[in-house]
Amino acid sequence: MAVPAPVPAARAQCPGLRFVDSDQEEKQYVNRFWREIRVGDFVRLRCNEIIPADILLLSSSDPDGLCHIETANLDGETNLKRRQVVRGFSELVSEFDPLTFTSVIECERPNNDLSRFRGCITHDNGKKAGLHKENLLLRGCTVRNTEAVVGIVIYAGHETKALLNNSGPRYKRSMLERQMNCDVLWCVLLLVCMCLFSAVGHGVWVRRYQEKEALFEVPEADGGSLSPVTAAIYSFLTMIIVLQVLIPVSLYVSIEIVKVCQVYFIHQDADLYDEETDSQLQCRALNITEDLGQIRYVFSDKTGTLTENKMVFRRCTVSGMEYSHDANGEPRL
Repeated sequence: MAVPAPVPAARAQCPGLRFVDSDQEEKQYVNRFWREIRVGDFVRLRCNEIIPADILLLSSSDPDGLCHIETANLDGETNLKRRQVVRGFSELVSEFDPLTFTSVIECERPNNDLSRFRGCITHDNGKKAGLHKENLLLRGCTVRNTEAVVGIVIYAGHETKALLNNSGPRYKRSMLERQMNCDVLWCVLLLVCMCLFSAVGHGVWVRRYQEKEALFEVPEADGGSLSPVTAAIYSFLTMIIVLQVLIPVSLYVSIEIVKVCQVYFIHQDADLYDEETDSQLQCRALNITEDLGQIRYVFSDKTGTLTENKMVFRRCTVSGMEYSHDANGEPRL
């Protein structure tokens, strides 16, 4: 993807910029909706503003050319991450002017990999600089601890990495359901083998004893006998209808009925009732009932999943000396 150099300022129409005709020409950024942003637009963001598109960082108010962003909307991490101005623009001593931008940007096609970005930028003096993920501000992130940043839009709309990763929730199959699917596939394979065996046998029999009339032979429209190939095809379809009971289609319905009954009993369980909040256990997935009895390990983080956001210090060990909480007694070796 390449961004062409802008035309001279006298007839330039740079997206995101507005020119005010007065005694002194004044250049200003204008507010735009996210849906109005296009690839090649220059965007200026302030601190605590959400990034509207995947933007290549060209200027930062930080003297070291750094920009801190929060990626909690993408990966759930609240720690700040640093982004660096593209090489060749971080050495600018004056404020970045989009009208003087004459470089050409080449980058990879849009993809959903949040941890990778490859490209290069060619400056007007012929020098090239590599582009990496440290130079890219992803859509959905928030600018932190940086007064202002300016960049050019690389991916916009549905081509941004955030939207390419938004493919909807993945359907989770339980262990029992996966085992049932595997067993049903084996049943289908067995049915096909039995039908093929019957069709081949019937075709061979018709070819060998074609002069004899079968008891239940179905003649053709002209009154003649069926050819061995046609008879084999009819036999294959007939055996599928006869032996279709091998596929346990009703098993899925029976399992779903059992799950609904289990969920009902879980909701009515008095031991799972919370008197403080006057609420019962809510089961929002039918598969959870069959997975509960198969849990071997429980992993939890420090975000309050099992701690109710109450982190209590118990003990720690420093150089072999154990320091316990007051409720646990005196320190000991």
